[in-house]
Amino acid sequence: MDKYLEGTCTEKEKELLDTVLDSYDDQAHSDLHLDRELDIKNEIYANIISKTGAGANRRNPQKANPKKWMNIAASFLIVMGIGAAWYLSKVPNTSIGHKMITQTTEWGQRTTVNLSDGTMILLNSGSTIEFPDSFQTASVREVKLNGEAFFEVAENPEKPFVVKTENVRTTVLGTSFNVNSYAFNTAISVTVRTGRVRVKTSPENGVCMAMALGPNEKMEYNRKDGSFSKHFAENEDYMDWKNGIIRFDDIDLLEVSKTLSRWYGVHIVFVNESLQNCHLTARYENATLQVVLESIKYAIKGMDYEYKDENTILFLGNCTN
Repeated sequence: MDKYLEGTCTEKEKELLDTVLDSYDDQAHSDLHLDRELDIKNEIYANIISKTGAGANRRNPQKANPKKWMNIAASFLIVMGIGAAWYLSKVPNTSIGHKMITQTTEWGQRTTVNLSDGTMILLNSGSTIEFPDSFQTASVREVKLNGEAFFEVAENPEKPFVVKTENVRTTVLGTSFNVNSYAFNTAISVTVRTGRVRVKTSPENGVCMAMALGPNEKMEYNRKDGSFSKHFAENEDYMDWKNGIIRFDDIDLLEVSKTLSRWYGVHIVFVNESLQNCHLTARYENATLQVVLESIKYAIKGMDYEYKDENTILFLGNCTN
């Protein structure tokens, strides 16, 4: 096309170009009917005419009619479209052409989410996960999590599974692991149950760190200083919430109340603040709130409770043991 505009095309080149341009007749462009595209073609044509100056400063330019220039403009648009399609095919994507779905659980609720690739996600209370309705055209299977979830990822070596949580990115091919990214925690943790995962951080200071985790290994990312550590998970306590277990290991009643609020979706008020310092060691499996409250009342002598309304519980009394 440059040689055509310069008037330096050989007859063979001109014949080839004319054949290509003439092939784009009005019928071939019947689908390019949008006003915007017509405006673009007219603009390209006007610019070409103004820059060529009707060939006054060119060396024997070939004469071209407006329709020919319209075809050239259309050709430019087609080439640009092909280039854009090629670029998008090379860029990793997760949701092009697909609907994004957001699943949220309130405090006191837990739910199972099944993805289109066969991955199962158990979403803990007070959590949100976002994912596309299909990974068919994606180069990676990416989901975004705020809160806590347990993943059993369907194996697919061709499409890594990525969990994005704030500044932590967890990549796997097929495994099971737990991610805890509640905003009220000082750290984000990733614990692997089976298989292997790769965890990478991208903190605000721009210093990225990465590590691989195997079975029963745990990574903790400190939100405050951007550091992260790796250690062996000696037990499967991180699986407690998935199995309906609440575990209190010599913690004060204030922390107990926060756990109960998240677990059962209630609000707990201390009538006597000194009660917050009482300590409790207990374990409950698939227990109702009433059972837990009665157990705490029995374990902490001098403590009592009552319902102010359906969702508000008053903790009364003092520690005497």
